[in-house]
Amino acid sequence: MGWLFMSRDGMAPFATPQAYLDNQCTYPPDPDRGRTTGLRVLKSTVRSGAYYAACQSYDADGPRETFAIICLVKWKPAARSSEAFGYKDLTETMGPYNYDCPASILDLLGPPGNEHAAQWREHCRQRLALTARRKPSPGDMLVLAEPLTFTDGQSERSFRVVQSGHKTILCRVSDGVGVKISRLMSRAWTIVPPAIAPSAS
Repeated sequence: MGWLFMSRDGMAPFATPQAYLDNQCTYPPDPDRGRTTGLRVLKSTVRSGAYYAACQSYDADGPRETFAIICLVKWKPAARSSEAFGYKDLTETMGPYNYDCPASILDLLGPPGNEHAAQWREHCRQRLALTARRKPSPGDMLVLAEPLTFTDGQSERSFRVVQSGHKTILCRVSDGVGVKISRLMSRAWTIVPPAIAPSAS
C-alpha cells in the first residue's frame, strides 16, 4: 500500500498519529460482513518516523496471533495544507527497514510469521543492543568497526572524545579535527577508556 495523507480535520477526533493508528488497528469480528477475526492493540509507540504496535488477532474462541504492525509516519501538525499527517502501513512479514521498535513491544509478539518477520525482529534486537551501550565520555577513545569517510575526504576509525564548553565532541585522532557522526549510537564501535594514572607511592 502507498502513502495516505490527510488534514488535522481528517484525523478527527484523534489528535496524534499514535491515537489515529491505534484506532485503525482496533476492530471487532463482524461475521455479517465476512470478518471472523478482530484486532486489538496491546502496546504501541511512535518514534523515529514510524509507528510500532504489537497487535493481537482474536475470534469468538479467544486470542489467535500476536504480530507487529509498522507504519511509516509523516507528521507536520502546523501544516496549512491537507497533508498534516501521512502514513504507510506495513507488517513485519513484509520486511520493513525500520528497526527502532522497543523491547516492550517485541516481547509481546508471538512466533514470527515468516523469515522476513524473524529477520526484522533480529535487526531490532541488534539495534537495541547497540543503543543500550553507555555513551562515550570525555577522555575515551571511540573506535568504529569500519572507517568513516568525511566530506573533506579524510577517512578515520579512531576519535578522541573531548569536552568543549557544555558539549561533548569527537575529534579525529589523525588530525584533531572535530567532527559529527550521525546515528552514532546505532553504529558498531568500541570504547577505549582513558588510562588511569598510577597512584603516588
